[in-house]
Amino acid sequence: MIIRSNIQGGGELHDFGVGYLIGVLESLDNSLIPIHTAIENSSIWEVESYCEHGEYLIGVGFCVMQRYLFDVLQDIEIDPGLARDLGPKSNNGVAVARLIHSAANYWKHAPEWHMWLQELKPNSQKTIDEVLHTRDSAHYPLSDLLADLCCKNSVLLVNCLPYLVEWRKAIYDYIEKNV
Repeated sequence: MIIRSNIQGGGELHDFGVGYLIGVLESLDNSLIPIHTAIENSSIWEVESYCEHGEYLIGVGFCVMQRYLFDVLQDIEIDPGLARDLGPKSNNGVAVARLIHSAANYWKHAPEWHMWLQELKPNSQKTIDEVLHTRDSAHYPLSDLLADLCCKNSVLLVNCLPYLVEWRKAIYDYIEKNV
């Protein structure tokens, strides 16, 4: 829940949902940290199961972030597609909110995209292309995307929080100027 108060000289945002988001992302990160350590200390035969587990947790994290995107847009008259293009961009110039949205959709819908399908629907292919973030392919695309978003920081979900806070501010700035 976001409350905007109009204080003389400007407005102030009170975002209660970000506290919930932080709690869930920190919990997921606490599960990811031992997986990172296990990957570094494992033989080549053991690594894949750890990577699969990490990819799963990262997918859940992107879904929680997507929920936050929707929470921010609740009761705001703005096209969701336009909203996802506002705010910070990745190093490749793609809106981070769009990447988070695509990553969550990828995680939720990838089981529907069977290997034997001749061709994906255009929206499904677009989701995959956005998650790959200029790569041709990836064994663990969500992990790779999270690493891209974390830049030189630790590959942890909480490192996406500054992007989300900046995106939220961009939404309210846009609304203030255009609606």
